[in-house]
Amino acid sequence: MKSYKLFIILFALLFSCESKKDKIKSDWKYYSGFDFGDFLSFKHQNLKIQNDTIYKDSTPLAIIVELKTNYLPGTENKLTLKDIKSGALGMYTDKGK
Repeated sequence: MKSYKLFIILFALLFSCESKKDKIKSDWKYYSGFDFGDFLSFKHQNLKIQNDTIYKDSTPLAIIVELKTNYLPGTENKLTLKDIKSGALGMYTDKGK
């Protein structure tokens, strides 16, 4: 029984070691609120993360407000962004790396 607990703890630590920036560098689909676009992709679009700001073509686009990470199967991570110009919030769901 102790070995199962140790395995579960090590498994959780393994997933929690990924940095916030690495977790955000994924594909995100629009969920609700302010619309920065239907789909945000850090692989195929000219998007860059520096500190808590997302830049598109070297122009600040949004501030990262919150990243909710879920480890349960069938649940998605959620990213909340704040528009630089208006201050409006938009939410996106993770579609994988």
